[in-house]
Amino acid sequence: MNCERSRLREEGRLCSRGLMRLRLRSVFAQGEGSCNVVDEESASGLAERAAAEGQGSSTEPNAYETEELLSMYLGLHFPLSGSKENVPPIVDHADAPVHGLRFPQRVAELLLSLEPVRTNGRALDVGCAVGGASFELAKSFDHVEAFDFSENFIATAKRIQSGEEVRFDVPVEGDIAEEASVVLEPGVDASAMGRVHFFRGDACALSDYAVGRGGFGTFDGVVMANLLCRLPNPSSAIRALPKIVNEGGVVVIVTPFTWLEEFTPRNKWLGGFHDPASQTPSKEIMESVGFAKIHEEQMPLVIREHRRKYQYIVSEATGWRKER
Repeated sequence: MNCERSRLREEGRLCSRGLMRLRLRSVFAQGEGSCNVVDEESASGLAERAAAEGQGSSTEPNAYETEELLSMYLGLHFPLSGSKENVPPIVDHADAPVHGLRFPQRVAELLLSLEPVRTNGRALDVGCAVGGASFELAKSFDHVEAFDFSENFIATAKRIQSGEEVRFDVPVEGDIAEEASVVLEPGVDASAMGRVHFFRGDACALSDYAVGRGGFGTFDGVVMANLLCRLPNPSSAIRALPKIVNEGGVVVIVTPFTWLEEFTPRNKWLGGFHDPASQTPSKEIMESVGFAKIHEEQMPLVIREHRRKYQYIVSEATGWRKER
């Protein structure tokens, strides 16, 4: 089984119940690079279609290739979008959760704040989706490799990178949507964007990329945002990290730990059940492959379904420094 294809197809189905990977994909995911925490109701009308796609073969379309999910990810990755059209990311109200905006940028900023040792000035965004974190990393790193399994996400990231005006729909109510243009973060200029290399890739192939993909190389910093809990074998992605991270480099892993057997076999979960032998399997794996935990925080994110409904997700964000 291609683990990344399976993750995206299944995560897309779950996302559509209430999102988004990401998922992503994670997720945000990888696809968002991302996994997403969702409720059981859907205001988007995507659930049934995405569920059907999730049961199909690898030749059938998945939810991450739809325009609806692309628009959702563009809104998540570029929250300044719509400022020209006066379309805010969150309806103005008391105690609005604006602290949950800029999730991809905050993931990148966390990596930078942990001060990875600079060996070659290169960073990696695993499950980059449409590139919000990738562009933020490029403001501080000399080169960024960024990949996602979704062809649509990668193609859109490249369009943004080229300077093309990218427009997308912001859901308002029912069939009503407002069109917005992508607006980048301050400091993300043509020079920064030019330091990013986007390609379609598979998180479960990290080990193969380390030895067989020309130009992939090693990295001072790596981000994996809302990804692990949608992989059939998440430990395999973690165990590949020593091959690609330079000594003194830092990995930031962000995940809501939404373990479900329909995505990840229970014996592959990194937590989510009582195990007298191990209460922190992800920590134990990271330490066993030469990383020391240097940071932990709770990182919220907000994903818009429509003007009056949002997903509020709290992921755990940890930082790990390679010691050997």
